[in-house]
Amino acid sequence: MVWFVLANNCFPPNKTRRNCKVAGRGTLVTICMTRNVGIVGLASFYGPAYAARAVDHPNTTVEGVVSRTDPDDLMRLGRPTTETFATRYDCDVYDDVAALADDADLLVVASRTTRRAADAVTALERECPVLTAKPAAATVDDAWKIAEAASESVPAVTTCPARFDDAIGELARRVHDGGIGKPVSVRASIRHDRVPEDGIDVNAEHAPDQAGAAYAMGYYTADLVEWLADATPVRIAGELDNVNTLHSAHPDLGGATVAHEDGSQSTMTLTYSTDCRERLGNWEAEVVGTDGVLRSAHQGYEGIHWHAGPPDDRTTEAFGRTQSPILDRQFGAFLTTVESGEYGFRVPDPDEVASALELCSAWKRSARSSKTVTLDR
Repeated sequence: MVWFVLANNCFPPNKTRRNCKVAGRGTLVTICMTRNVGIVGLASFYGPAYAARAVDHPNTTVEGVVSRTDPDDLMRLGRPTTETFATRYDCDVYDDVAALADDADLLVVASRTTRRAADAVTALERECPVLTAKPAAATVDDAWKIAEAASESVPAVTTCPARFDDAIGELARRVHDGGIGKPVSVRASIRHDRVPEDGIDVNAEHAPDQAGAAYAMGYYTADLVEWLADATPVRIAGELDNVNTLHSAHPDLGGATVAHEDGSQSTMTLTYSTDCRERLGNWEAEVVGTDGVLRSAHQGYEGIHWHAGPPDDRTTEAFGRTQSPILDRQFGAFLTTVESGEYGFRVPDPDEVASALELCSAWKRSARSSKTVTLDR
C-alpha cells in the first residue's frame, strides 16, 4: 500500500484517512492511502482513457467498474468489455454506482450522457468526488443538478481538454492577466475527427438518443467563450447541420454568433467530419482586445517541410510534435481539486460548466428555429 503526506485533508469525511505527528516536528498532517478510483461507463472513450491514467499515476489505482453496455456493443465501439477491463486492472465489477461510490475514493463518470448526471449526483451524495466525461450532461437542467450536489469538500470536475493544451492555456493566461486590455471579440473553433459509423447506435455521446455533437463538440467552443470573454452572453444566433456523417442523427457542422451584455461579440464553429487530427490539431482561439490581439491553436507539429519534385514524388512532412499530454493534466488537475477543495485556473466549477451547456442548448434552439435566442442569465 502506498502512503503519501499532504498538508491538507484530501478525502471527504467518510473516506480513508488518519492523522499523525511527523517525527521530530510535532506538526499535525494527514497521511492518505492511494486513492481508489471507480470507473462508471466503458462505452465512452473517457472511461478506459481515465482508467489508464489512474493506474499510471503514482497515487491512484482502479477500484472497480460499472458498465451497462453489452459486451458485443463494447467490442463494436473498440472498447474493452467489462470482463476484459476487470482483468486488465485487477479490479471488481459492480452492479450499481452507489455501491462503487461507497467503496471508491473518487469516481470517473463516463456513462451515457442521458445517465451521466444521475450517476454523478449519486456519487456526490455519497461524498465521492467525480470527474465527468464531456459533456457533463445531456441537458442543462441535469448539469445544474450536478452543480447543486457538489460542494467544496466533494467537488465535481468536468473534462475540458482545450484548457490543458499549452498553447490555448497560455493564451487564456494572457487574456486574464490583461495582456490585451478588455476583450471585445472571441473566436473559438473545434475541428474533430468524424464520429465512427460502427457502433453509432450505442455510442455514449452520439447515439440517436444521446446529447450528440451540439453538446459533445459544441461544449469545446462554448467553454472557451465562457472562459475568455469578459462579459455575460445575452443572445445567440446559430446554425447546425449534418453534411458528412449521414449515419449520425446529430449535426457535424455549425456556427454561431454570441452577443454579450457589454456589446462585445463571440463566434463559435464546429466541424466534425475530417479525419486528420494528428497533424491539424483540434481547436483554435483568437481574442481581440482594446490593447492587442491573441491567436493560438492546438497543433500536432511545430512546422511543415514541403519536399519538391515531380508530382508523384512530392511529400509534406510535419516535424516537431508539440501536442500536450492533455488528459494526463486533466486527471492531475482533478486530484489537485480534490486535495485543495478549490477549482484552479484551468478547472471550471460546476456552475461554469452548466453555463457553457446553456450556451450549447441556446445554439441548438436557434438553429432549429432559425431565430436569435435570448439567454436568461
